[in-house]
Amino acid sequence: MEIKVFVSNLAKYNEGELNGQWTSLPVEDVNRDILDKIDLGGDSKKGYAHDWFVSDYEAPFKIEEYEDLYALNELAEALKDYDTIEDVYNALDDREATGCEEVYDFDDEFFDTMFSSKQEVARAVFFGDIHNWLDPYIFLNGYGNCESMTEYDYQEMLKDNADEIIEAFKNENV
Repeated sequence: MEIKVFVSNLAKYNEGELNGQWTSLPVEDVNRDILDKIDLGGDSKKGYAHDWFVSDYEAPFKIEEYEDLYALNELAEALKDYDTIEDVYNALDDREATGCEEVYDFDDEFFDTMFSSKQEVARAVFFGDIHNWLDPYIFLNGYGNCESMTEYDYQEMLKDNADEIIEAFKNENV
């Protein structure tokens, strides 16, 4: 997963100049590969903590202005084997904390696994919301009824919950 940050010099920004550089994470050494390159000036290099901020980023999740660069770099290292938020979501052991529905492939196996009788299936489908029988995904809503989901809806759900997915990933892996 590609994570890029634009780290800026806070003192220069306060003087009206946006000074910084784009960096793809992870890097080998945050101090050497990022902070030393944004000209923090004079003695301030001894105390990196308050001399910089993330003024822009490219990532599928939110990055705060004063995010801990060291922790963010560690997260990027852990995420480097994943291409998408969906890959990260699928790798989670506990998906409940993400705010996403537990989504399944819309196939016979879903009905065979989730229901013990044809009457249960009929009730869940009748009271549910099957948009299209060709939708690729299905889930049980809060009432235990079936709802179908398009690929677009599934990707939007993941995108809308990306911050929670990353937080769950951090709790499990970092």
